[in-house]
Amino acid sequence: MISKAQVKFIRLLHQKKYRSSNLLFIAEGSKIAVDILDSRLKVHKIYATAAWLAENKHILEQHEGIEANEVMPEEMEKISALDTPQDVLMLVAIPESKKISADDKAKIMLVADSIRDPGNLGTIVRICDWYGIEQLFCSEDCAEIYNPKTVRATMGSIGRVEVVYTDIKGLIENNKTYKSYAATLNGHINVHKINKTGPVMLVIGNEAHGVSEEILSLCDDTIMIPRIGGAESLNASIATAVLVDNLIRIGN
Repeated sequence: MISKAQVKFIRLLHQKKYRSSNLLFIAEGSKIAVDILDSRLKVHKIYATAAWLAENKHILEQHEGIEANEVMPEEMEKISALDTPQDVLMLVAIPESKKISADDKAKIMLVADSIRDPGNLGTIVRICDWYGIEQLFCSEDCAEIYNPKTVRATMGSIGRVEVVYTDIKGLIENNKTYKSYAATLNGHINVHKINKTGPVMLVIGNEAHGVSEEILSLCDDTIMIPRIGGAESLNASIATAVLVDNLIRIGN
């Protein structure tokens, strides 16, 4: 059973201001839950059906200090942010903000400029995880990483990629060892023909307006994905995957 007070508290965490004040966020779904349990993040509480608790007993035994509460499916509906609730919901501690610093050993520094769609941002985090990029730098006006939609889109990668919100103008100016490229539709450099000789900073822009003029002016150059067909543009996360894949391939 879950109390009315617990239901109310969890539902409040659907809102950003309560996530910020309580330093907790919601993660739903078995894949995400298992990944987070095995990550750097600290799980505060687990709410799950009897079936999920039984199926994952061996995993939970490795995390004995975490409170796991059994709930009925109809109770899960009351606390879930999903139209179709999953078998498990976690309350996860928002990690303490660290001093902003780039990993000077990273071959690629990925920067998101005003990415507003939670799904896009979550997918970009997942792309970082796939390619071994451990940090994603975001402008302050990007979508919130702890929004339930963003968390779901990361598919568990939120536990392995550090997302840092910062002034990206200062980030570019203070990391001149990186060759900085802004991704644009008509970039000066074709990513298939780039001659990469050192660490690269890749800036991905807003879904509708691209990289801001101020940030464009600070970057060393612009980069593009050659268009072969008739599509007007690419989704921001898809463009990120294509660009990162090519930059990593060229660098190896």
